[in-house]
Amino acid sequence: MVDPRIDAIFNPRTVALVGASGEKGKMGYVFARNLASGYKGKIFMINPKGGEILGHAAYKSVLDCPDDIDLAVIVIPSLAVLGAIKELVAKNCKAAVVITAGFSEAGPEGKKLEEQIMVEARKIGMKVVGPNCFGVYNCNIGLNASMGIGTPETGGDISFLTQSGAYGMAIFTFATDHSMRFAKIMAHGNKAGIEDYEVLKYFGEDADTKVICLFLESINKGREFFDEARKVALTKPIIATKTGRTVGAVRAAASHTAAIAGSFTAYEAMFKQAGVIFARNGMDMVNIAKGIDWQPLPRGKRVGIITNSGGTGVELTDLCEENGLVVPELSAETQAKIAKLIPSFASPRNPVDMTTIWPRFVELYSKLTRILYESGEVDIVVALVLQRAAYMPEVCTTLADTVNDLLAEGRKIPTYVCWVSTRNALANMDLLQKKRVPCFDWPERTARAVSAIADYADFLKSRGVDISKR
Repeated sequence: MVDPRIDAIFNPRTVALVGASGEKGKMGYVFARNLASGYKGKIFMINPKGGEILGHAAYKSVLDCPDDIDLAVIVIPSLAVLGAIKELVAKNCKAAVVITAGFSEAGPEGKKLEEQIMVEARKIGMKVVGPNCFGVYNCNIGLNASMGIGTPETGGDISFLTQSGAYGMAIFTFATDHSMRFAKIMAHGNKAGIEDYEVLKYFGEDADTKVICLFLESINKGREFFDEARKVALTKPIIATKTGRTVGAVRAAASHTAAIAGSFTAYEAMFKQAGVIFARNGMDMVNIAKGIDWQPLPRGKRVGIITNSGGTGVELTDLCEENGLVVPELSAETQAKIAKLIPSFASPRNPVDMTTIWPRFVELYSKLTRILYESGEVDIVVALVLQRAAYMPEVCTTLADTVNDLLAEGRKIPTYVCWVSTRNALANMDLLQKKRVPCFDWPERTARAVSAIADYADFLKSRGVDISKR
């Protein structure tokens, strides 16, 4: 069962915005607009002038609110936050998101103030997100208690915890631009009142969350985190980016979220042992997440590559094998089936190179994908869609339909697209990704993402998990 205090952050029945404003340009207005734009629960605008803000009654104090408060969002100056927390304690508020900066990341005085806030909050067990944070979302109920613009579509199953606010939201926005849908997002800044392992445990128990993404600068309670990760990774993939891997980065992290980073070598070893998928950067995190979310897990590491460029196919083969994957030569029987479809000067061996025979791209991408699925000789299909092929919307539509037809037939082989093209063709990439066929830019990113997914499948098998049911 999920922790009700953390659930109040993501599924509040009532929200109080402390510092609400009807004046455009103020932070209180940004949050008031975001809350009022999609959240269907009760909203209490808190402003010492009272009145009305964006159609909602404004109260001079949280103590004046007519109902209990599940979640408070605080956007007032740092020196006023302690007083607001005391009032919320008196109101028996379950959780608070403190957006305001100027606490432990700002020096000794700020740290002292942060500690005073937490002393008060702990009197009633109130969970505190932040301070110095970007905020939270629950996209599936229209809750945007953050600085972000707009609330993405409902129907998401990826949940994301990020220590960095602005960059975390950039990763999130990039992912939504690539047709990914999210359930819950928390950017928790200084992490004064809620630990990573608590959020991880919550996501692990949350029915809406199927894939977990973490952008971490530090982990305060490593033992608790990895104990929890070992449990959760057996049922839900955890994809983590851990920054602060170098001396300079550790210094930078401490300056903006008061993060204390430990030895990355130790983190890396513990990630591997726990089954956490390590992504070296935000882009890799996005790629791995959509690959796992949209396609079945591979049952092995044999990759079948379809390409319209021999040189790019060779490069992708190198990168796949350097990342622990295998690109096997296809059997004589399968090669014979392929050879009947492609020009005599093309290659049926694997990579399957159809060459630049663009008038037949629509037919060949579809038929070659089906042959690889039915061969029993590969565990993964990567379709390399390059330049002319990427400019043809009918190629992307037909390939996406073929992949989904094969999956509907019960053939649990994942297909990923290695996308090599220009900005002019991005609308065609969307045709694939809106039908849940993941596209990865260029061979190197493709090989890293596919390898990470295959390694996670191997981890599950090593722990006795039947991945055919995943």
